[in-house]
Amino acid sequence: MRVGIFVDAANMFYAQRDNGWHIDWRKVKEHFSRGRELVMAAYFTGSPYYEDVERLRRYRKYRTALTLIGYTVIDKELKEVLDRDTGIRKRKANLDVEFTLHVLAAMPAYDVAVLLTGDGDFAPLAEHLCRSGKQVICVARRESAGLELINAATTFVDLNSIRQEIEKT
Repeated sequence: MRVGIFVDAANMFYAQRDNGWHIDWRKVKEHFSRGRELVMAAYFTGSPYYEDVERLRRYRKYRTALTLIGYTVIDKELKEVLDRDTGIRKRKANLDVEFTLHVLAAMPAYDVAVLLTGDGDFAPLAEHLCRSGKQVICVARRESAGLELINAATTFVDLNSIRQEIEKT
C-alpha cells in the first residue's frame, strides 16, 4: 500500500494549542507510513506577513527543517482580511484550494490518503477519494473536527489517541 500524507498546518496549529502538546512531524511520517510505502508528505501553511522580519526568519528555519525531513512545503503569504462584522483585521492564508488540488493531482501515486485536518470543508474531497477507491484517514481532534469530514473518511483518528507515537519530546 502506498500512502500520501497531507497536513493542514493551520488546523494542526490550533489542535496543538488546544491539546497543550506539540506534534513531531518526523514521527507523523513514521507512524502513518509504517508497513506502507510513503510516496509523499505535503505540508500546507501560510508564511508570515512580509513586514514581520523576525517571524519570517523563524518560519524559514522551520520550513527548511520540514523539507529536510521529507515534507514538500506549500505555502502562501498571509494576507490581511477585514472582518466587516467586528472591524478586526485578521491575517489568513486560505490554502484550502491548494490542499485540494495537490491531493487530487497526486491520486495516482497513493492508495491511502492521510489528511491531517479537522476542517469540514474537506468532506467533499474525502468523499471523492473514497468513491475513487482510496482509503482516507482523517486525523484531528475529535472535539473540533467537522462531523461531515469524520463521516466522509474511511477512518477517523483522534490526535490524542496517538499522542504517544507522534508527540514532540
